[in-house]
Amino acid sequence: MNANRVCGSPVLSTKDLDIRTERDLTDIVARFLAVGEGVVAHWVEYAHGLLLFVMAPGDERSGEFYVYDRSEGNFWLVTLADGVFGGYSVADMRSKIRDFRLLDFAENPARLVSASQPGKSF
Repeated sequence: MNANRVCGSPVLSTKDLDIRTERDLTDIVARFLAVGEGVVAHWVEYAHGLLLFVMAPGDERSGEFYVYDRSEGNFWLVTLADGVFGGYSVADMRSKIRDFRLLDFAENPARLVSASQPGKSF
């Protein structure tokens, strides 16, 4: 297993959330969080995408990474090929962002489309 591989899975879209992609980004993210009952522990915004580290309230090892594709209006769950299941802590977050180059996916969410195809990961 290559420790620097990621896989993207589409989870929700602005269409699913009944909100237009032109709306304010905080409104879109708030709607996404309301559906999953999560809280944002970290947020990095780029022109084309947004990296979110979302946690369940009260569970310090529940963090998951999501990328929002601003042009397509899609939220992607980013799965890291590191053998960890069940989530990450805030202490793990920065090293995971660096080691798996997650900011690259937030800068260019179209890379996740390729990573989501069967048999492919980055």
